[in-house]
Amino acid sequence: MAIRHVREYKKVNQIASSTTLSVQPSAIGDREQARRRALTSLITQGYAILRVERNTQALLWATLDSIDEVSAEQRVEFSFPDRTDGFLPIGGEHAKYTDYIDLCDRFCFWNKYRSTHENIDFAQSDFYQNIAECEDVLSTLASDLISGIWSFFQHPEHIKIRDHSYVQLNVYGNSQQENDREYLQDRHEDGHLITLIKPTRDGLVIFPNDVKTKVRLADDEIIVITGSLLTHLSDGQIPPMYHAVENPMMQVSRKSLVYFAIPDLTKSYTSLLAKSAVNLASLADESHRAFGNTSLV
Repeated sequence: MAIRHVREYKKVNQIASSTTLSVQPSAIGDREQARRRALTSLITQGYAILRVERNTQALLWATLDSIDEVSAEQRVEFSFPDRTDGFLPIGGEHAKYTDYIDLCDRFCFWNKYRSTHENIDFAQSDFYQNIAECEDVLSTLASDLISGIWSFFQHPEHIKIRDHSYVQLNVYGNSQQENDREYLQDRHEDGHLITLIKPTRDGLVIFPNDVKTKVRLADDEIIVITGSLLTHLSDGQIPPMYHAVENPMMQVSRKSLVYFAIPDLTKSYTSLLAKSAVNLASLADESHRAFGNTSLV
């Protein structure tokens, strides 16, 4: 499966790089309608399911597959827990409202740290190259959605996220899933603007209107959920989407690729409706540290 997805991504990427594709007006219209539906769903329901293009789908799956090729030695070499970067072992992140640790290993990638990675051999690996490209694609998608939300509220401010956000790949090991806990990750909200998620299988649940709802995605779909920073900026009009990862109570492989959209925390912000000052730096940092991570500011 891993080889198939990597080959598929390379094949699609070669086609996209070597062929000039003309986009028909109807295709542009369909994409814009899908974008508007996603924005409406995010604003009114707190989540949206998006269908991605074929080359993006192949890239996401290639990234999820290629982490399996990383050796134990590489994982030790490329680990920077003092800045929540690289391979981070189980136990480093925990639930915000309980004492339970998240039962997964993590890999975190920040675009702002990319220059510090250049002299490390691991930065030339297929997995690193894939996740770096994922960050580029997902940050563009997240930026477009955030711009759409700000336009909906007729707020002129431009939100920069790329050098302040990060990608996280969670790997839920078979041995952890024999645990008797209900969730591998307890119910929580993310302390960011929005979160983009692509899992390899079912397990993610969300709680719209406090109703537990299983998330089922096709291979070419991702889910986007709202975070608490967006709640503060929307004067409480857009609630955060609480979510969790269920424990399957059996040995089954599961991975999840996640993009956390965080704004530039050195800047000042006003809310979308009341135009009142919001201290995003304090709110984002408090939430990030509440999960066991290092400071954002």
